[in-house]
This record gives sequence, structure tokens and C-alpha cells, in this order.
Amino acid sequence: MKKKNFFSYLLSLLGEKRRIKNIEVRLGGESIDELKCRLESLMERERPYLRGGYHIKELADDLQIPVYKLSAFINQVYGMRFTDYMNKFRTKYCEELMKTDLSATSNLKELAYKCGFSNRNSFTAAFKKFTGQKPSVYLRRLLIFSGWFLFHFNQLLPI
Repeated sequence: MKKKNFFSYLLSLLGEKRRIKNIEVRLGGESIDELKCRLESLMERERPYLRGGYHIKELADDLQIPVYKLSAFINQVYGMRFTDYMNKFRTKYCEELMKTDLSATSNLKELAYKCGFSNRNSFTAAFKKFTGQKPSVYLRRLLIFSGWFLFHFNQLLPI
């Protein structure tokens, strides 16, 4: 490794350490790992992202920390805003639903509400952001690969 690259690498490590120290100072007595564990446990256990209109204030209340600390924590630890953080969970839940219960996914608008999105447009935008595909395209590919489409298509064809 060249001296210049090594020096840049050391500076980036120091910057990362300083950034982590700043987060810890803002969190008060709680460590980053403790808050991360509490947040991820709450998200997995209670699935608040499925509630329509769930805001950062409610999540902060659930975790019993100030909104500004939670916002800074999500921004710096996960590298995204609160809305994107929630939409990532919603999108993942939607993907799981599509894979496990195809009958529940026939209406994308209903699916959007079921996954906690407030409307179909925000659902489509978030889904595409996190999967790289629109929900309709993702679902169509899933149906084709699962054989469901072929099974139902064959039933429609006259013999």
C-alpha cells in the first residue's frame, strides 16, 4: 500500500472513531450497541412499521428517548433517514408476503396498506428504491418463477 493511501486510510478510521464518539455523547449513558439492540428488537417484535402513519415521535416514545437523538442515531448508524429506515422494513415485509402468500398480493394498493404504506405511490417508490424493481414487475417475475402463473394460465386454455 502506498504511503498516501495508507495515510488516507488512517484518517478515515480516525474520522469514523470521532463520528462514533459523537453519537455516544448524544445518546447519553446508553451505548450505540444497546440502542441498536433495543431498536431492532422492537422492530422485529412489534412491527411498528406496519401501522400506517407511524412517525418518528411514536418510535422515540416507544424507545423512551428524545426524537432528535433517535433521528441522529438512525442517520449516522444506518446511513438513512427515518422514513427510509421504516420503508426498508415495509419493503422487506412486502417481499416476504409476496413469496409466502400470493393470494394476498393480487391487489397492489391493498398490499401497500397492509405493509404500512400510506399510498400506492410511496409504496412503489420505496419498493423500487430497495429492490431495484417496481412491485408489479417483482410480483410478475415471482409468479412466473413460482409456477403459479403457468398453472393458472394452463387452466384457462381450452384442451
